[in-house]
Amino acid sequence: MIGAAEEGPLIEFRVLGGVEAWRGGERVELGGPKQRAALASLVLRTGRVVSLEQLIDDLWPEDPPARAAATVQVFVSNLRRALEPDRPRGAPATVLVTAAPGYQLAVDPEAVDAHAFARLVDEGRAALAGDDPERAAELLARAAELWRGPALADLPDAPFVRVETVRLDELRLGAAEDRADAELALGRHAPLVPELERRVHTHPMRERSRAQLMLALYRCGRQADALATYRHGRRVLRDELGLDPGTRLRELEQAVLRHDPGLAWEPPRPVVLPAAAPTADPGADEPGRVLVVDDSGVNRRMLVAALTELGHEVHAAENGRRALELLPDGGFDVVLLDLLMPVLDGYTTLAAIKADPALDHLPVIMVSAVPDLESVVRCIELGATDYLPKPFSAAMLRARMRSSLTLKRLRDRERAEIAALRSEVDRARAGADRR
Repeated sequence: MIGAAEEGPLIEFRVLGGVEAWRGGERVELGGPKQRAALASLVLRTGRVVSLEQLIDDLWPEDPPARAAATVQVFVSNLRRALEPDRPRGAPATVLVTAAPGYQLAVDPEAVDAHAFARLVDEGRAALAGDDPERAAELLARAAELWRGPALADLPDAPFVRVETVRLDELRLGAAEDRADAELALGRHAPLVPELERRVHTHPMRERSRAQLMLALYRCGRQADALATYRHGRRVLRDELGLDPGTRLRELEQAVLRHDPGLAWEPPRPVVLPAAAPTADPGADEPGRVLVVDDSGVNRRMLVAALTELGHEVHAAENGRRALELLPDGGFDVVLLDLLMPVLDGYTTLAAIKADPALDHLPVIMVSAVPDLESVVRCIELGATDYLPKPFSAAMLRARMRSSLTLKRLRDRERAEIAALRSEVDRARAGADRR
């Protein structure tokens, strides 16, 4: 998260719990409930102008006092001093600025936990829709970690607080259900059961959560509990709303009853594709054994397909940690390593490869969608062989692979020659010792 002033201390705003502001890693004193409510009204509309009339309506929805406008101006002045204590007297504010017909919180949306949460949820849902449950689960878990308690927990009751609390709580619940779908797709049903049981207990009429719990229980071998969960939901819906469960829940019950094979989870087969059949083209590239390392399932599949098309034998790893486990015994010729990964990023993984005497001869091609010069230089300094910017063409990928494989085979010959020379020296020494 970043604040407005690029050269000053970072400023962060938090509403996913009590209303807080942090400046340079220290909590800012925000004053009383009404003053914090004024800040919350601005924080929730970060980047937009909030009129003085809107602020008055948010703070005193029923019967505003005669000096409401003057009181809001005092609140704003107090908040400005708290947020920018080093601002010279008379200098214009840069965080909470005046903008007709009211005020605006002029910070990057990422400086607000609610906006960062919404972005992570959008990215997680896109990953889930793109058949990448692992990345979806990671993004949605990061989103959940931003919550410290009920949204706007320490503000006085007011219509705008109630509306925003309901909106944020619904987004939080939907994101939790999305993450449960991702975890179920990854086969993590057993550790998910307690969480789903708590959610169904708290939100008994959420049919999606109940369906997720039924599926998780069934996959844990608890068919009777899955059916009991359905029956309890049916009673709740009938007693509270006079309705029957929806089609999805009824179909799931029938699938559980008949032990539908489609409910079972099977681990995905590892992405290990054989090299293409040899070609008669004398100018064709000699295939190699390649490890693709990328946290995005979509990107992994794209690279695997493209490299297989070029005739290489391709294996894949979902993060740097898994790559370092596979490399020692994998017999790989080239590593294609994504630069930005949440679990052991590309820089760290590259450094670990080059620090290992058994792996330091491996050519490593860094892959990134942000090929800025600083990243390229850093990768080269760490020992990368090449840098492949995304998006790339088949011709570009082929050229990178050809040069890296040529380098690998040259290094292999050098290593073999050095090993032979050492062996010859050792034999000569052994013969001299016998004499």
